[in-house]
Amino acid sequence: MNKKLFGLMSVLLSAGLLFGCGTGGDEQEPDPTEEPSEQQDQNED
Repeated sequence: MNKKLFGLMSVLLSAGLLFGCGTGGDEQEPDPTEEPSEQQDQNED
């Protein structure tokens, strides 16, 4: 029983480390080469 419990805990901790230390590629950052939006151009008028 204890061996199975420790095995399960180690698998869960390992999976948590793998998924928790991801690159975070889901966040979309603005492209620095992109032209400024039209809203900024309207403020200059």
